[in-house]
Amino acid sequence: MRSAVAIGAGAGLIGGVVGAGVLSIVAIKGSEGEMTRAVGLVAHAAHSDSFALGWLVLMAAGLLIGALFGALYWASGLRRESAAWWATIYGLAWWAAGWFAVMPPPLKFAPWAATENPALFQLAMAGLLACLGYAAALAGAFTVFGPVTAERIEARARTARAASNGSLSPGRR
Repeated sequence: MRSAVAIGAGAGLIGGVVGAGVLSIVAIKGSEGEMTRAVGLVAHAAHSDSFALGWLVLMAAGLLIGALFGALYWASGLRRESAAWWATIYGLAWWAAGWFAVMPPPLKFAPWAATENPALFQLAMAGLLACLGYAAALAGAFTVFGPVTAERIEARARTARAASNGSLSPGRR
């Protein structure tokens, strides 16, 4: 379990950097025409407007959320082949949870509020892009480095033994 949590924490940290990078690039146009970087709005969770604090909040949240994904990955016995699918679903779930439940009060709105206000819609789409970038980092890490269960290791060993003694060669069928 420790390796899955460690992989999740590392991937989550990288995903936090990816998400912070996306939110640093994306600017949201306010009602009076002012442009605000989305990562600055994330800092509101820590009662600040600091660009750097927004990055730190996203990296810390990414680390914790990634470690949680690693624990869930291990506990549910997921396979490497399905890691990308589950990481994408996990990222989308965190986007929905973040947008509708975790955001600080000035940004927390009902789901339909984003369709009425262009600035909120831009913020929602920026968050979606950041969460999908985060999910891609998780998916890549668990696809490449994800722990393999003991029965999968045994199946690979049986396949390798069968191939080495010639039982799979076309001439012996």
